[in-house]
Amino acid sequence: MNAQHDTKALLLTDVVDSTQLSEALGDAAMAQVWTDHDRVARDLLPPWRGREIDKTDGMLLLFDAAADAVGYAQAYHRALAALPVPLRARAGLHVGPVLLRENAAADVMRGAKPLEVDGLAKPTAARVMAIARGGQTLLSAEARAALGTPDGCRLDSHGHWMMKGLSAPVEIFEVGPPEQLPTAPPDGDKVYRVVQVDGRWLPVQAIPNNLPQQSTPFIGREQELRDIKALLGSARLVTLLGMGGLGKTRLSLQAAAELMHQFPDGVWFLDLAPISDPALALAEAAQVLGVREEPERSLLQSVCSFLQTRRVLMVFDNCEHLIKPAAEMAHAIVRAAPHVRLAASSREALRIPGEHAYLVQPLPVPRAGDDLATLRQSTAVRLFVARAQAHRPGFELDEAQAPAVAELVARLEGIPLALELVAARLRTLSLADINRRLGNRFKLLTGGSQVLQQRQQSLRALVDWSYDLLPEAEQLLLQRLAVFRGGLDMEAAEAVCGGTPLDVDAVLDLLGALVEKSLLMQAETADGMRYQMLETIREYALEKLAAAGTLEAMGGQHGAHYFAFAKLGRDGLHGPQQGYWLGRLETEQDNLRAATGHALGPGGNPILALKLAVALQGFWILRGYSGEGRALLRGLLALPAVQADAQAHAHALYVAAALAWSQSDHAAALADLQTCLALRRQRDNPFDVAATLSTLALTRLGCADAAGALAADHEALQLFQLCGNQVGEATVQLQLGQIHAWCGAAAQAATHLQAALQLARQIKHLETEAEAELSLAQLDFEAGALGAAEAGLARSLKICLAAGDRRGAAHALWWLGKLDLLAGRQAPACERLAEALSAFNAFDMREHLLGCLEDHAALGLLLEQPQAAIALASCTQQLRENARLTRPRLAQGRWQALLARLRAASPDEAFFEAPWQQARDWDTAQALRRALTLALPAGRLH
Repeated sequence: MNAQHDTKALLLTDVVDSTQLSEALGDAAMAQVWTDHDRVARDLLPPWRGREIDKTDGMLLLFDAAADAVGYAQAYHRALAALPVPLRARAGLHVGPVLLRENAAADVMRGAKPLEVDGLAKPTAARVMAIARGGQTLLSAEARAALGTPDGCRLDSHGHWMMKGLSAPVEIFEVGPPEQLPTAPPDGDKVYRVVQVDGRWLPVQAIPNNLPQQSTPFIGREQELRDIKALLGSARLVTLLGMGGLGKTRLSLQAAAELMHQFPDGVWFLDLAPISDPALALAEAAQVLGVREEPERSLLQSVCSFLQTRRVLMVFDNCEHLIKPAAEMAHAIVRAAPHVRLAASSREALRIPGEHAYLVQPLPVPRAGDDLATLRQSTAVRLFVARAQAHRPGFELDEAQAPAVAELVARLEGIPLALELVAARLRTLSLADINRRLGNRFKLLTGGSQVLQQRQQSLRALVDWSYDLLPEAEQLLLQRLAVFRGGLDMEAAEAVCGGTPLDVDAVLDLLGALVEKSLLMQAETADGMRYQMLETIREYALEKLAAAGTLEAMGGQHGAHYFAFAKLGRDGLHGPQQGYWLGRLETEQDNLRAATGHALGPGGNPILALKLAVALQGFWILRGYSGEGRALLRGLLALPAVQADAQAHAHALYVAAALAWSQSDHAAALADLQTCLALRRQRDNPFDVAATLSTLALTRLGCADAAGALAADHEALQLFQLCGNQVGEATVQLQLGQIHAWCGAAAQAATHLQAALQLARQIKHLETEAEAELSLAQLDFEAGALGAAEAGLARSLKICLAAGDRRGAAHALWWLGKLDLLAGRQAPACERLAEALSAFNAFDMREHLLGCLEDHAALGLLLEQPQAAIALASCTQQLRENARLTRPRLAQGRWQALLARLRAASPDEAFFEAPWQQARDWDTAQALRRALTLALPAGRLH
């Protein structure tokens, strides 16, 4: 045996989807495909001076030059595409030292390969090839360097990738013809993309998260970061403790980003700072996770159930003002979800079992007499210099500046926020000026003897100093900005803060000045520039606003602005910009909550809080905030001011009923609507009475009272016609059609639905037009006219997509999925039903969600997974009973037929009963997870 080391280009190829192709063609035909493949692959070797080393579903090829290997790969891809049965292959190229080992002649005679290739280069080429897609040729950095400039090809970098067995990331390149666009490879089990952030390699995998993007580099805290990451590997809850301004939030976010690859089910950031109502802490966590309230289950139980089997990291930020609700939520999650890790930041511990408190200290400061080299290694100095350079680009730490920087950093005790605030002052002051002014101020500090208290006083003094340096107009604007929660845009700043003595036109420049001084942060979004204050600064400014005696007045201006905004959003949700307005309202959710809080607070206006609730009704329903809205309405309905005003009382009852109806709580909705109707009849307002009757009709139908629903809608129709309100008239005609359809009276249903469709087209009311098309298609479906049903559903879907009506689009997709089930079309049924189910969950459409889950049980039968289907059917039946939701007559018939099919698919009683009993205790989250993975092999239930 002879062996020699040499540097070679190794090209590894692999034909993709060959197993599926073999199953489709059969062994004999596939043998010919491989014969054709091998012929063209080997015929291309001589022109490109290559040598075959090994062969499986592709080839391991050896070249002296990277350019020859690339030329071969491009010719190989073209040749495969031109075969009688076209093939696609992936290719990976690496250049490196290899050990070439010749097998003995006797071994070759027995079937051994003449030449073996050993060494790290071979598995490296295999890893590069493994992440390529069909038709792609990927190169390692070494291959790219050896290649030089390729002739007639484009060359693109796909960034750096971590590969199993290699200690350092590898940069991957793609080479291909100019007309072929580069495509980023997908992450895999052994290879995943990484990105270098502040000198660290972080995984960039498709893990769901809402971590905010950081605009400045993370500096220092290396040991703290290692500690926290290690603790989160074992402790269930790690609480970062310390006063404001120490960078606890930034540290927790950095740790979460670097640990993301360990939490495949998501990394979620929950900022509690903007929340003042303790009851909303849990609601905000549920919203971040996408968890919805369920009948017969508290929201906390739903959150815990959702997390029970998931590997998730949650970051609870700014817990100190909501210690009790944060602790209760953390404790419940820790007990219920063994794979969840929690990182919290607070000024005091949550004090629950299993908590590991980690004290975050200020950054170490330099000592007197440290030389320039030592100062440059100091984390506190590095942070100050980096932030100083952002404000004064020419600033450098040199021998001349070193003493002043050391003195300043030491005086600020390594508090990151203090360092940032002072660095911003270098725009207008010298280091000597800053040191002199701070020296005088800090000499005046008195107070407790504890180090933490002294540091808190130092920070307070520093903020005082920064504030005192502001011109009066900037001080006033900073005070007024404190009424905002969760940030603001320019329009809001001008509307709320631009009153006397501030000139509205000056607000823009004043905002810019506060940003320059690091008292305000700005970030560019799709909707324009957005401004935000650190909570420490906001609390300080709020104190100043209260001391000036203008807190209530500014709260009133803030509330008035966001009430006007909420009304714009309400109207926008009914048009083609629904998606846009949902996003805008979601962005301003904290300000909308704050406006409600101002209205309900001292000197506020509870009727304004009610008006906000009326305007936000549609947003709450569409975004899954119905539970939060109902809690607010319960409080409003108990207020004497609301009870004393008949009109306000009726509005509150109506919104409460609409929110209850959206959660399928028909009994609660019915009670509120009956009281609301009585109040509105007393006021003799035909439109309000008609609107109430229309909603009452839907609620009665939800309670299986079809006769009562018809009576309410017939009266509503007369009143809308009397008022000349064609939108209401079209809506009631639609409802009458749906009620008759529910009863099985198809002819009467069709008459009303056609009337609704005609009127909706006439007045261009897209939502009603789409729903009328949908309801008529449902009649065709029940009558067996499946072609007409499919055409009607397609029209409904098209209208919804054009109008941005995602709820309506989900409904149309669901029924198209039903048609796919009947026709036995597996792939489109999986896709449409899954998309509809996800949308119903997102919009908190519980009745629709349960119906779609039942169709996923039918899908399980179509996919030949009977026990998965039985489990889903059992769970759905139990969830429907919990919610006290009945099925229409025809739907009930389909349900009974499905149960019969499930039993027929069971070879014995035990086969049916085992999954049926097992799934009875599933919650909605478990049912969703099982349904959405039904089409995947890993999702099969046994």
